[in-house]
Amino acid sequence: MEVRDEVRQLAAPLADEAGYELVDIELGVHGRDRMIRVLLDKPGGITVGECGQFSRRLSDCLDMNQILEAVARFAGQRAGLTTHQALEGRRHYEGVLLGPDAERVGVRLDDGREQWFDWVEIKTARLVAVDPWADRRPPQASHAGNRRRSEDKAR
Repeated sequence: MEVRDEVRQLAAPLADEAGYELVDIELGVHGRDRMIRVLLDKPGGITVGECGQFSRRLSDCLDMNQILEAVARFAGQRAGLTTHQALEGRRHYEGVLLGPDAERVGVRLDDGREQWFDWVEIKTARLVAVDPWADRRPPQASHAGNRRRSEDKAR
């Protein structure tokens, strides 16, 4: 989906809810910065404060939409989640990423249990790097075993 269409899809219901008309979505570039301009109107005009409030709400929706897309893209991979508050005495969870669900994200822990969290409970979420060769490498001989063999040869 094109950025402009994604923004329109998120901005339209917010504008309707606030009683605004969504006139247009403009994308711009100013130097290194990209900008999204949402043009709104209502009878009697819109104040700067109303624009600011709409902008903050739309920004939150765009952020959440990006998070949902990332979770969908990386579902099935190993991830670590940290919660704002301890749940049952713990804040850090690692396992296979599950979801997304409209209101929750989950991980399948190593013991097979699924732990689900409301989006607002999550402080951070990161993919965990897994060594793809870890279970294919032969066990390494201990250094002590190498010393004994060289001592045996010396005798």
